[in-house]
Formats: sequence, C-alpha cells, structure tokens
Amino acid sequence: MTDGAAKLLKTHLFSTQLEPASRRVFQDAYDRLISRDPQKAWTSGQWMTESSGGSDVGSTRTKAVRQKDGTWRLHGKKWFTSAVTSQMALTLARPEGNEAGGGNLALFYLETRDAAELLNGIRVERLKDKLGTRKVPTAELTLEGSFAELVGTTQEGTHAIEPMLVVTRAWNSISAAAFMRRGLALAQSYSRQRIAFGKHLAELALHAETLADMEAETRGALLLTLELVQLLGREESDAIDDQQRALLRLLTPIAKLTTGKQAVAVLSEVAESFGGAGYVEDTGIPMLLRDAQVLPIWEGTTNVLALDALLRSDAQAGLAALLARVNAGIETLQNDKLVLCGKAARNALEHAKQWLANTQDKASLQADARRFALTLGRSFELALLVEHAQWQLDQDAGVDVIDAAIHFSRTSIDLV
Repeated sequence: MTDGAAKLLKTHLFSTQLEPASRRVFQDAYDRLISRDPQKAWTSGQWMTESSGGSDVGSTRTKAVRQKDGTWRLHGKKWFTSAVTSQMALTLARPEGNEAGGGNLALFYLETRDAAELLNGIRVERLKDKLGTRKVPTAELTLEGSFAELVGTTQEGTHAIEPMLVVTRAWNSISAAAFMRRGLALAQSYSRQRIAFGKHLAELALHAETLADMEAETRGALLLTLELVQLLGREESDAIDDQQRALLRLLTPIAKLTTGKQAVAVLSEVAESFGGAGYVEDTGIPMLLRDAQVLPIWEGTTNVLALDALLRSDAQAGLAALLARVNAGIETLQNDKLVLCGKAARNALEHAKQWLANTQDKASLQADARRFALTLGRSFELALLVEHAQWQLDQDAGVDVIDAAIHFSRTSIDLV
C-alpha cells in the first residue's frame, strides 16, 4: 500500500490543476513514502472497506463535507482498515450532495495524526480479531471530521485510486509466490529428514510426486508474477507499447486471483505433508496457511477480479495480446514434450477466446467468469513454464527442468 500510494501521489503531482498548497502536501508525503531514512519514512494505509460493502465500494457511506475555507472533513465508519499504524491513508468518500453510485465517490488523502500528534478526528473502535496476518494491525475506525485533502476531482474516485490498486495487486501476487516457495522449502527439507515405512519421505514415489506438483504450481505462480512485474516496470519507465499495456490491464487481476488461489492450495498441501506436525501451532506451519488465506480475499476477491477481467471494455484486446505473447513463446520451443505442453496452453486460451466471443447472455458470462479468468491465468502459467524450460535447456541446465511444465500440464488448465 505504501508503494501504491507513492505511485498514485506521483501521478497526481504532474496534474496542472493541483493547487500549490495541495502540491506541497502531496510532495512531502511522496518524499516520505519513498525515503529510506527511518526518521523520515512513512507508510500508507488504504481505507476503502465499509460494513455496507467490501468490494462494492459504490455503497460507501463515508461523507465528505467541504468547509467554508475550502478544506474537507470526512465523517463515516471504515470497517476494515489495514496498516492502521501508518502515518497517512488514501480513502474514498462521497462529497456532500453527490448522488449514489461508485462514480460519485471522490478520493481523499489524510494524515492519521495532526501537528500535535493527536489522532486526526479518528476514533479507533477496535482491532480486528483476524484468522491470519495478525502482524499487520487492522482496525475498525470512525471518522469524526477528519481533515483530508481532495485527490483529483469530486467524482470518479474509484478511477483515481486505480494506480494504487495495480501496485497492491501486484504485491499480492508477489506475496503469494513467496509464501508458496517458503512453505515448499520447508516441506522439501522435512521430506529429506522424516523417515516413514523404512525410507525418507522424499524417497517414497507418491510423496515425491506430491512435492513435484507443488513445485510446478509454485514455479508457475512465480513466472506469472514476474511477467506482470516486468510489464509494470515497462509502464512506469514509459517503455510499453499498446499491446503490452492491454496485457498489463488484463494480467493485473488475472495474476492476483490465480496466484491467490494457488497459494492457499499449496500451503494446505504443505501442512498436510507434515502430517500431525503441520496441525500444531508451535511448528509455525498453521500460521503460514492462515496468513495465505488472505491472499484471495483482500485487494479484490476472486469473483470480483474475475468480473473485472471479463467485463472490461478492452477485454478482447487484452486476450488478443495474451495470445500473441503465448504464441511468441511457443515459437521458441524445440523439445517435443514442451511443444505438446505449449499447444495445450494455446488451445485453452483459444477456447476461452471462442467462449467469450460466442456467449451473449450476461448471466452466463457472469456465471462462468471465474472459470474464464482461471483458464487465462493457468494456461499462461503453463505457457511461461514451457518457455522457461526451453530456455533452461538451451543453457544446458539438464532435462529435469521439463518436469515442472509436464506436471503442470496434467492439472486443470481449461476450465471454461
């Protein structure tokens, strides 16, 4: 959220309509968000969720009231505010007089404390008793006239906050890949030490197969995430073309929802691979599983992101860009086994494209949105796995690098 807030504020600092006073505030906050000096550095929260609706931010009830001196005060209740110990936050509120709906929300910047280090019109109702991620304090807050700065216009706040969501969703994917690798590393280490039925677990064919499946999922998630991060870097350095931009817009929700689901599944397998020890708190394994469960939930649930990917006006352009990217990778394949896996990935994408073009009924589109989105994510992961395996073979890394792609190709790819 700190990274996303920095990107968002940097974007608005280029606005010619920004008042000098607001520009100074945003510039100071931006400098603090990117600072490496502990005495200067800030972190940021993102306060969007209300009890009236989680991902449905259009039902936001927080009211923004403009004062006679032109400043804004916020009144309302935020039900789930992550990083409540941050020095600033970005939040949505409905300016007084605006009609209902997400398009009539505005984006606001607020600092959690005033010059006297007192809370800025904020009452902490309670800390949330969460399933996991307890290291990150999450609170229920009531805003009682909190002083805030308007970011952008008094409308289209959901659009204004999008640059932040792109970054937070990318970090969600990164966290998912990292959780999977951490859990798998522990499971692999344990398998080389634990003896059952007269052998180490790693020497038992079925257990080795299970670990290989988890390895394939983990590698696929990492490659998909790195592809997203590369595109994000291209955008931020203004080195991106229209096709890549369309692919970035599509992959942001697709990567987040795909890797979030994978993380929970893999960490569940990790816990199971330890047997009873995986269910005991003092091993640390249950905490990994609990913390992973948040990854499909925050920054947009699987269903919300699936609809986001499907119902975008440029979904067709994004899918065309995805197919072009996959075809470019398949052209590099020389190993026969990898060629077959690559074709399976392309066929799944072609099927998804055909389904999208032929399905006119809105209810059917929505009902199958999750299967459509996961087909895109998993088929692209398979394509990236085979492309990377071919590259490794070209570097004389050995034939064992093909295993992950083959294992992944045996899982459910085409879900449409």
